[in-house]
Amino acid sequence: MNWFLTRRRYILLVVLAALLLGASGCSGSGKPTSWTGITIVGERMYVADLEQARALNTEDSEPLWAFPKNPKEDGRGNFYVTPAVDEERVIVASQVPPSGFLGQPKNIVWALEADTGRELWRFDEAKGQYVEGGALGGGLFIIGNSDGNVYALDVERGELKWSFETGHRVWATPLIVEDTVYVGSMDHHLYALNLSNGGVQWDFQADGAFAGTPALSEGVLYIGAFDDKLHAVDAASGSELWSFSGKNWFWGGPVVYSDTVYAADVNGNVYAVDTTGHQVWYKALDVQVRAGPVLSEDGSELFIGSQDGILYALDTADGFKLWSVENKGQMLAPVVVDGETVYGTLIQGTYRILALHVDNGREIWTYPPVVEEE
Repeated sequence: MNWFLTRRRYILLVVLAALLLGASGCSGSGKPTSWTGITIVGERMYVADLEQARALNTEDSEPLWAFPKNPKEDGRGNFYVTPAVDEERVIVASQVPPSGFLGQPKNIVWALEADTGRELWRFDEAKGQYVEGGALGGGLFIIGNSDGNVYALDVERGELKWSFETGHRVWATPLIVEDTVYVGSMDHHLYALNLSNGGVQWDFQADGAFAGTPALSEGVLYIGAFDDKLHAVDAASGSELWSFSGKNWFWGGPVVYSDTVYAADVNGNVYAVDTTGHQVWYKALDVQVRAGPVLSEDGSELFIGSQDGILYALDTADGFKLWSVENKGQMLAPVVVDGETVYGTLIQGTYRILALHVDNGREIWTYPPVVEEE
């Protein structure tokens, strides 16, 4: 790799990281924004928009509750990361700014009652910022942190059950399958950890960092890395089965449908690769993409949000663009598809959440609603 290419990629990482972390930490901005992902359970949507964690009605975006109720009077920090939700609780994270010149920010995991938003417990022992959300499984909440650790918390009380130290920051959301936690680190390793105690079952090393969540299908993990490659790894042993070379870093996680893996690199190159590692089709969108692609429920459409606020819908058969919608702001988190509706979040725009029809991209609602000037 020549010096110019190495320098270009380093600069791109710095810019993307600054954008990502800056969006979640600039509480002094003129209006609250959101880069967090969305979690939908039934007819409820759970999000975090810096000032508050919220529950909204998916049909019309009607607010159901917010935590804290009065953020200016009861500041709990800047809320971000995709909420993890079960029947009883919503788990989010925030960063509380330092109180003095020599003070340090506090990074807090909050468990809130799903029906009311009431605080159930908090965990504040991590030293770094939480960049992505966590996962629930086996009575535990598992989340990575920028201090290099993976933390396992008891979902009932928030007590630390175990932690696992990697060699660098952990920005990726873990994947929990039965008794195993799969999580990537910026130390170039993908780890398989025992869910009950954090013991290492295996680790796979690539030539670049892992920032996305792997997709599992038929015993194979598919995950992209900052080495410009999409890797297929045996989930039982950690052995690499094949790798596919893209044109730039893979940041967001891939998705799998039937016998095809779909992934997008940070330059907006979208790939469809079969499960033997051979390219099926390729589409260049010529935009910056951080989040991974998302499939419609029938697998016929692939949705990709870009840093310039455009949401694309591609035909999974050949990559043909079915429709695209331009928005003010930036789409940095994966969209969520629920039935015939696709939901997305934006930062630095006129609204923070939008709901669109899957088949044509027509707007259903935005939150907050856009008020037309007379």
